[in-house]
Amino acid sequence: VSGDFYWYTKINGLNIFALADCTGHGVPGAFMSFIGINQLNTIVNEKGITNPGDILNNLHTGVQDALKQGRNAINTNDGMDVSILCINDKTKETTWAGAFRSLVIVRAIGIVEKIDGNKFPVGGAQLDTARNFITKTIKFQPDDTAYMFSDGYADQFGGDKGKKFMVKHFHDLLSSIYQKD
Repeated sequence: VSGDFYWYTKINGLNIFALADCTGHGVPGAFMSFIGINQLNTIVNEKGITNPGDILNNLHTGVQDALKQGRNAINTNDGMDVSILCINDKTKETTWAGAFRSLVIVRAIGIVEKIDGNKFPVGGAQLDTARNFITKTIKFQPDDTAYMFSDGYADQFGGDKGKKFMVKHFHDLLSSIYQKD
């Protein structure tokens, strides 16, 4: 039972991948995952919205509606950090948008490139009408590898000193394994 989830669909020649890190652990996190997965199915598979930024904008509204955020005397700031990647089978055009998540690309020469998403989450009690998730077009080269991930790996404690792994070490790890299956 978790608050992290991944989701995939293929629609009209587009492969759409989502990775989300929801607020909460255990059952509360799983509840948020359930809301996110159901909203993504509705937004993409039923409504046909495929632009990553538009998906996030609709997901934000859907989470707020599901939790009645911004309309209660007591509000929650529950939500999720999300990364959405869309790859066109025919043109190979790749678009991406993120809500407090980054996309990491390890280029064919082992260089790590981090593309930051918007600095606000999906969901929350703030009824900020100016919030707009931005879609970016990504240019991939042969043998580049893209990674979407939550903070789970980097936040793990361990090693000789029992410290957090941290994002820099995680990026170094990705750079050392990107050529492996």
